[in-house]
Amino acid sequence: MKLLTKGFYKLQQWIVKIILLEESCVLCGVAADQQICQDCYQSLPHMLNKPYCPRCMLYLPPKELHCKNCQENNFYFDRIISGFEYAFPLNRILHKLKYSNSLEYSHVLSQLFWNAISKRLHKLPDIIIPVPLHINKHKLRGFNHVNELIRELRHSNPDSKFLEIERIKETKAQATLNRQERINNLADAFAINADLNNLSVAIIDDVVTTGSTVNELAKLCKQKGARQVEIWCLMRAQD
Repeated sequence: MKLLTKGFYKLQQWIVKIILLEESCVLCGVAADQQICQDCYQSLPHMLNKPYCPRCMLYLPPKELHCKNCQENNFYFDRIISGFEYAFPLNRILHKLKYSNSLEYSHVLSQLFWNAISKRLHKLPDIIIPVPLHINKHKLRGFNHVNELIRELRHSNPDSKFLEIERIKETKAQATLNRQERINNLADAFAINADLNNLSVAIIDDVVTTGSTVNELAKLCKQKGARQVEIWCLMRAQD
């Protein structure tokens, strides 16, 4: 009887939602006029008002003036802009989008991404480059999650110039590799068939961990003549 009652309640909630077109928070499920309610939004792992490196966006220990991560790595990008730390619940939602084809989360992630990034910009760059998937992975997944992430950006800025580039090398999963292996894995992985001479560029990815992927792309952009290269991401890993 308890199972029947629970099942009936869920069915009732579904019918009410369909008939009344009631929207609910994707995180907690309560009724809301947005895909994420205000309480859940405030509880997200925001990266505002925290001591982090202005270039690579890793946290800086108290009283530390220079970032060891930037000193130890040859970064070609000028700075990373990220809205959130790679942590629950956003990491779980992104995982569902990427690996469970849960496209219903793409809208809220896109809104969160652009809302966070736009607050940190003075103006838009000349060119915006979404990080591409290799054609084999694209066919397997059916979509590029980064393109889903930038929908709100495209909608809000219809005149922005987006450059689609190629991922010509099918690389191993970065999560399984150490730092040097990641660098070797990504060598010659991308191709840009465009002149970026004296242009400002933004490279967009969902998550930056070690920065190997976006740094390889930033290096290629600088070789193509880019004046400035920024990295925009939804989440920045801190471990």
